[in-house]
Amino acid sequence: MEFKILDLFCGAGGFSAGLHLADGFETAVGLDFDQSAVKTFAHNFPSATVVCGNILDEEVKRKIIELAREKGVNMIIGGPPCQGFSLKGKNRGLNDPRNFLFREYLSIVRELSPELFIIENVKNILNSTNHYFRDEILREIENLGYIVNYGVLNAKNYGVPQSRERAFFIASKQKFINFPNPSDIAVTVRDAISDLSYLESGEGEVISDYLNPPQSEYQSAMRGKCLQFHKASNHSPAAIAKLKMIPAEKGKEYLPKSLHGKQKFSTTWSRLEWDAVSPTVDTRFDTPSNGKNSHPYLNRAITPREAARLQSFNDDFHFCGSKIAVCRQIGNAVPPLLSKAIGDQIINELVSAVIKTESYELYHANAYTVIDELIKSGVKVNHVICDPPYNISRENNFNTLKCPRKGVDFGEWDKNADIFSWIPKYEKILDKNGSMIIFCSYRFISFIIKVMEESNLEVKDVIVWKKSNPMPRNIERRYVQDMEFAVWGVKKGAKWTFNKGDKPYLRSTFETSTVSGKERTAHPTQKSLQLMREIIEIHTNEGDVVIDPFAGSGTTGAACLNTGRKFIGIELNKEYFEIAAERLGAAERKKGI
Repeated sequence: MEFKILDLFCGAGGFSAGLHLADGFETAVGLDFDQSAVKTFAHNFPSATVVCGNILDEEVKRKIIELAREKGVNMIIGGPPCQGFSLKGKNRGLNDPRNFLFREYLSIVRELSPELFIIENVKNILNSTNHYFRDEILREIENLGYIVNYGVLNAKNYGVPQSRERAFFIASKQKFINFPNPSDIAVTVRDAISDLSYLESGEGEVISDYLNPPQSEYQSAMRGKCLQFHKASNHSPAAIAKLKMIPAEKGKEYLPKSLHGKQKFSTTWSRLEWDAVSPTVDTRFDTPSNGKNSHPYLNRAITPREAARLQSFNDDFHFCGSKIAVCRQIGNAVPPLLSKAIGDQIINELVSAVIKTESYELYHANAYTVIDELIKSGVKVNHVICDPPYNISRENNFNTLKCPRKGVDFGEWDKNADIFSWIPKYEKILDKNGSMIIFCSYRFISFIIKVMEESNLEVKDVIVWKKSNPMPRNIERRYVQDMEFAVWGVKKGAKWTFNKGDKPYLRSTFETSTVSGKERTAHPTQKSLQLMREIIEIHTNEGDVVIDPFAGSGTTGAACLNTGRKFIGIELNKEYFEIAAERLGAAERKKGI
């Protein structure tokens, strides 16, 4: 899908700049009331139409809506002014009219009905006034019919050499959009600006050439045709004298408090650290007394171009206006590389693999979030049968001889897993006679029963899987671990399925071997196909739809297809998704479906 963007409160355009670095995004319209920022935006996005005006002006709003419709806008982004939520801005909450501009933003969403929109703000918007603004925004977004994700992202986790926490609300008509995974690689101040470290106070030109070769991959990526606004502030002799008193050593970057004067912040008169990320770049980074803005060893504040590098603007991004105006534009911007990470995530989510056939659907998705899409699209199933993470993995020194895994360390997916919160949402898609069977560790049986009974389900039994060939472990000091468990519940008031056949009674214990031979896949906790087939034949009928939110290697799905049931599977891990897809395809071909 190609996204045409309306950038509200666009400023210089950092948010749009980052999305343009991802595939599939083009900014069509921008709006801001700052004339210098509008000029900057127009210069860097020549194909976009940018309007200078106040969103509270009905004529301006009408013009923006008309332009957006004319240009086919299907995505809106923007950060309503955040000073009213800022801790430096005294966090005025309900007493600051700027804090209610999100309503104007959402009124334009209501008019244009885009596929997707994103609201960005300081993280305190989520907590301000006892969560009032967070809850109001979420309520209005959900009333508009969107699926929303919200939370805080730190730019330093996405290739930006700066610690900058921002709240995001990502709303989509069709899909829950997860936040991008953080990177393991940190970019430091040295990586960002060491090649620009040759100016003293008052030196430099507004536009100049590079003097030093790039010294990092980040610098190579950021470089443009020339440097603009790489000019150091002309500090007073007294300011320079203070700067000379600040050691350029880790842990000693601060001026002694006795020399702070009237400045109140703990980071007053301090230096950036070469081998760490920068603190948040604000609009007064050119003033040494404002915070931790001074160069790591030169006796000056950082220049606008150095600040732009710390914000992840490349050097070809041109800023318009006076130095004060440029500082304001840089300090208020969304870091482009943070925006790019969000854009890449959106595209990845929207093109995530879904396999649909007559007999099964298999989603490469997150079970905890894709359920919102299933509920919204009206999906109904007869049964939930699943084997979620047990949350029992731990490292130890036990090794199996024939299996490549170590003891009971099954992988990161089984550590700190959320094993309860998904149950109430999946109950919502069960039909009135539906059932739920959840495999689990003995440690969590009572917890799962409690959550099921709080979710309109009545627990009937605990099913036992007895393994005929259990893995021996610590046998001199413990019993052999030869059993696993599953909790069986049905909808309250259901006429549930229980196919006992011609047997006088059925025991709740199923005995099979663990998986081996050709049936074995790379999944470390794969269930026996025989076990799942027996359970499915008892608890479901032919033609029923079974969903497994944690499909793993696809055993539940294969058992369903082998017995004439339909199947919906969800699996987050790409390797296991591909294994499940292969097994389900083979099962479908074997049945001639």
